[in-house]
Amino acid sequence: MKIVPLKKSPATYSCCSYLILGDWNRIDDVNTLVDPGADDYILDEIRAISTGFGKQPVEQVILTHNHFDHTSGLPAVRSAFGCRVLAYRQGPGVDEVLHDRQFIRAGDDFLQVLHTPGHSSDSICLYAPAAEALFSGDTPVRVRGEGGSYTEEYRAALQRLCGLKIRKIFSGHDEPVLDGGLEVLLRTLEVVQRSETA
Repeated sequence: MKIVPLKKSPATYSCCSYLILGDWNRIDDVNTLVDPGADDYILDEIRAISTGFGKQPVEQVILTHNHFDHTSGLPAVRSAFGCRVLAYRQGPGVDEVLHDRQFIRAGDDFLQVLHTPGHSSDSICLYAPAAEALFSGDTPVRVRGEGGSYTEEYRAALQRLCGLKIRKIFSGHDEPVLDGGLEVLLRTLEVVQRSETA
């Protein structure tokens, strides 16, 4: 699995988008875009990436949740590449509704859908067990300051993620964590638990 972080538009509030490819760009790899962002800014960058001979650069899009900064660019991506769209909840342009624990082929590997409500009721994370990678969408994975209150759903989602073997985290808004992802999650869980007892 090759993960390509795409550049965000400097002119629009948008999320981080990621293109998942196979290591060798084989015909049976599924070129997958995680979150298209808020506009069409990423299209030229995607077209410039080698994604396999005779294949669309994006064959499927997975939405981590239905907020404008993650989905407003979807019509442009769909128009450019004719891709199918997967999300946890039915919405405009969604072709397939995903389910918790479902596996989806992405690149030359598989992602597992993890329903992680808290930020929104339809929030999901995508876990690549073989790559030890997590696409966290807007599920907060770095909580630095103590204080505040956290929903039971978020605490449960965070505990669930801490039970996985995670080395890399590709967030919806932060720079990727390329090593030590589980340690980041465990520190966040500790901060959240201390905040709840304070």
